[in-house]
Amino acid sequence: MNLKQKLCSIPPIRMIVYVSCLIMIGVMIYLTVYRSVTNTLTENLVVMIGNILLWVVPFVAKPIFKEKISDGIYLFFVIYAFFASFLGTILTFYENIWWYDMLIHTLFGYVGCIIGLFFACKLADIDHISPVFAIFFIFAVSMMFSALWEIFEFLGDQWLGNNAQGDPHWVDGILMRNVKDTMEDIICHTCGAIVFVLHYTAHVLSGKSLLMDTFKKDFSKGKKQKSASSETDQNPDQQA
Repeated sequence: MNLKQKLCSIPPIRMIVYVSCLIMIGVMIYLTVYRSVTNTLTENLVVMIGNILLWVVPFVAKPIFKEKISDGIYLFFVIYAFFASFLGTILTFYENIWWYDMLIHTLFGYVGCIIGLFFACKLADIDHISPVFAIFFIFAVSMMFSALWEIFEFLGDQWLGNNAQGDPHWVDGILMRNVKDTMEDIICHTCGAIVFVLHYTAHVLSGKSLLMDTFKKDFSKGKKQKSASSETDQNPDQQA
């Protein structure tokens, strides 16, 4: 199989992910070098390198997890990384647009639930478990991401000198940070997760897809094929 045939065999969504990541790697390398040479590097060099490595994730994860993670998840990753990391951090949208941080955290709440739905589809047959349990599980996964992100921001501020959680100030000789930013982030994330819960609830009560069936089908691909294969292996007498 030549190179052209190999490229044509790559699914469209996967190709979009790969091309987007390659473009962003090039853009990030250019910005890092340019800002370093011109002394306009506003971000910590470690942050810039981290943003370069961020776009390498799909190339590393795909061979490791193979088809266990669907292309749709990688596409969500690319879209969110572009808006949250590149526009927000590198192009300073967080600093220049007062509502941008709240918007991203709200979207992350919804996207976190989609990732929770992915886990639910991989761990069980999503259509044969209690909708209440499924919603609780999906919501809990999304809120876990919120907690992990706030921990990441806190450690970045403490260890790398970042300023993700607001300007530090001294109180009685103790360096303190205002928790207002952290709580606003968690509240916005919760609102986004609640929107997904309402979306999923409408899907269950109405019996209509509302895009949820598309997600379920995509997220359950590898698992269902594997289950069918296992049943055949365990019941050889049923084979004609």
